[in-house]
Amino acid sequence: MLEAIAICLPILGVPVDGERLQEDIADELAGSPGGAAIPENAQGVGDPFPSGLDLDWLGSLADNLRFTMDLSGRFEYDTGREEWSISQFYGFDLFKVLSGPKGDYATILLQGFATRIDNNPAPPWFFDSPTDWEWVYRMFYINWKLLPRDALNLKVGHFEMPFGLEMLIDTNGTLRQVGTAPNLGIKADWGVTLNGVSNGLEYEVGLGRGSGNEWKAAGSPYALVGRVGTDPTRGWWVGVSGFSADLYRPGTTIERRRIGFDAGMELGAWTLMGEVSGGRNGQDDALHALGELNWRDSTEHWFGYGQLRTLKQRMGGNSWEGTFQSVLGVEWAPDTHWTLSAEWVQNLQRGMNDSRDSSIRLQARYRF
Repeated sequence: MLEAIAICLPILGVPVDGERLQEDIADELAGSPGGAAIPENAQGVGDPFPSGLDLDWLGSLADNLRFTMDLSGRFEYDTGREEWSISQFYGFDLFKVLSGPKGDYATILLQGFATRIDNNPAPPWFFDSPTDWEWVYRMFYINWKLLPRDALNLKVGHFEMPFGLEMLIDTNGTLRQVGTAPNLGIKADWGVTLNGVSNGLEYEVGLGRGSGNEWKAAGSPYALVGRVGTDPTRGWWVGVSGFSADLYRPGTTIERRRIGFDAGMELGAWTLMGEVSGGRNGQDDALHALGELNWRDSTEHWFGYGQLRTLKQRMGGNSWEGTFQSVLGVEWAPDTHWTLSAEWVQNLQRGMNDSRDSSIRLQARYRF
């Protein structure tokens, strides 16, 4: 049965949003779960974030429980607009393992953030204006174990799209992103997934509402997504993903179809990874590709990365239009509370004004 599930994980078409900047912002607002680089089955009862609050006063309720406050501020300067934009995030992160006489039977991950944007030129659709407050859900789900050894689990709630590199690395609240939202048109959604490990393959396939941060049913949106890949803890991996969706937008829906492939290899302190996917945005052809080389020092205080990424769309069978960018980023985590990061994004193709715009992003994050 499990083999059948893995085999039948569809290579479904995947949704992508056409407005690059809007979805790039949404990509960063909705992060992947903390510890996403570590499979849930490998997290056990340990605390993936040692900066959690002391909850011993809760007695037995504190067993296998972590609660952390997560605060961050982000500043971005765009050379094209010659203006700064600011984002602020004030949230919490709760992680709980439910256990019984026969062992662990479920994990709960709840992440919610009061989010403030200022002077944002293209806010995600669920913000009312370029300067606004909204409550944003990142991960907000329970994952039930249906079969032993994580062969089959049922996840219910708000989850990240199991597509490509997003399923493997932790982009929760970080500047570093792999382009899931601009590519698919959505990064996290309300719904259900089946996930697990079978015969050395990790898989997750899910059905979502197709409306992202908020539950919206107008227009009958949906998102069907899935990925199956080899075990990344071996030092290398390959994966295949699919996505098919009609995504909610105010007053309408947008159609996205994708099939994607990802791969990576660890070389000591270095990791080389990449992802490519193609499909359709409505009636137009679409293409997304990303390559990354990153390095982490032995103390794990410093992390650096470089990316080349492109997102193209061929409208009406004409020439390809879109973005081609280079990214250089660095993160410094002096302790288990603070993370300071910076990123430079350079457009490599000339825009309409015959210039190559760039942006500089800075972020300070504190967890306690």
